[in-house]
Amino acid sequence: MRSLRSFLLLLVGLLAVCGRAQALDDAIAAETYRMLDRVRAAKHAQLTAYLGRLRELASTLASDARMHAYFRIKRDFHALRHEAPPPAAVVTHIEGLKRTLRDYCLRHYQVFYDVLFVDANGFVCSSIRHEADYHINLFTGATADTTLARRLQQQPGEAFIDYEYYPASDEPSAFIVEPVREDDELQGWFVLQCSLNKLNRIFRRHPDLLSTGEVFLVNRRRQLLTESRHRPGTGMLERHLARENIGRKFATGAGHMVVIDYRGQRALTSFEVCRIQDTDWLLIAKIDEDEVLTHHYRQHRERLRPRLLAALAEAPAGNAAPAAAAAPAIDAVHAMRVDIDEFRLAEGDRPLMTFGVDTCTALLIRRPGQLACLGHASVYDALYGGADMDLLGHMLGRIRRFEILPYQLREVQAAVIAPHTRSIGRAVDRLLDAGFLLAQIRFVHDPTAASATVHHDPATDQTAVRWRMRADAAPIRWQKASDVPTLHTVLARIIGYTPPAVGAPEPLADSRPE
Repeated sequence: MRSLRSFLLLLVGLLAVCGRAQALDDAIAAETYRMLDRVRAAKHAQLTAYLGRLRELASTLASDARMHAYFRIKRDFHALRHEAPPPAAVVTHIEGLKRTLRDYCLRHYQVFYDVLFVDANGFVCSSIRHEADYHINLFTGATADTTLARRLQQQPGEAFIDYEYYPASDEPSAFIVEPVREDDELQGWFVLQCSLNKLNRIFRRHPDLLSTGEVFLVNRRRQLLTESRHRPGTGMLERHLARENIGRKFATGAGHMVVIDYRGQRALTSFEVCRIQDTDWLLIAKIDEDEVLTHHYRQHRERLRPRLLAALAEAPAGNAAPAAAAAPAIDAVHAMRVDIDEFRLAEGDRPLMTFGVDTCTALLIRRPGQLACLGHASVYDALYGGADMDLLGHMLGRIRRFEILPYQLREVQAAVIAPHTRSIGRAVDRLLDAGFLLAQIRFVHDPTAASATVHHDPATDQTAVRWRMRADAAPIRWQKASDVPTLHTVLARIIGYTPPAVGAPEPLADSRPE
């Protein structure tokens, strides 16, 4: 009876622990989704206001008597030019009209990138910018295969034409088409060209999205309409996103979903489909899951920091084996030696090495295939509370000023290497304050060792630590830094956090699937 009672008490305890862990997982995810929903709603409101302004101005232009008068003059002028050369006075008058109309459009319709005056045969009889489509026929040549040309010929009424590459401007453009009619007969169109720059300004960084979050638009062809925050210069129709992820989101209409994003990162997303006249755009707000847990740690640092440091002080993690079984091939002769209180950056494939890490601390910051920086901090360093040196600060300053761009920080990894824990707390705080996530930091540690030799090979991006044990008879041990779990993994284990599964979307309560 006593054993049964003990078993039941244990079972109840385990269920309680599991329940608390699940509640924590749900709370962290729910808080993140609330933040993403707020960002998405704010951007949706801005997008709606911008597109509403475009639609309003397009309607105003379509009924603008001055624009209609200019359309007729330019259409008739070019028709007459085919019959006989116009008098010089007429040409001079037309040139004056062009300048006047350009100033008028810049005052009243500058939200549009360009305004094309297209006759019923597809000829661009005038425009504001006079780009490569000026005085050409849209239905022939380089523009003949554009959606704009096909739409004008097949469905000549009012339309919104989604963004695609437009050869005349050599960039993506969308178009609002307003037909010009006289006595119900089609005379041509006002074609109002819209650039992506305006959308990019709307979808630039939002302060609530921290360092890894972003919000963007995707079309039905799975093309990014707005520039990627993490890949500047890409987006704007240059990148196709995963068919499965985007297809599910379009089908669901609105909701939440955990995905592997276009950078290979796990991300929590909030999304909705926005109807834009006769086309659909997918509006997505997302953030890396790695930052979700780091943000939780920052919010509760006073409570979680002691637990994290206590876990890091435990027995070594990862694979460690006797030298005979696991010693890597190290080129100590040609390695760049890093002495105490200094750091060095790798030059080409030449290895980095530092010796005698005992009461001191080794620091490695690397961007795979691009950067490796090894430092050796003494006990007089700021990592130990000293004021004489700040080696990690100097390393971070050099790297951020000269070696990487801000968006590349997410690709950088840091390792703190020591046989003790006296410096790890300050090192973690400094790295987090510099913008690192817990998933970018490892603590390579063996409390049974007397000292370490650290070797990093840029050619293979492998970091090997040779531990000399305290007991003279004990074998030397080798450890790969890559075998050590990140601080993200350590914290997740401490608080019982289980990452949400990558899978099907979770529809919102007000979602309207198509």
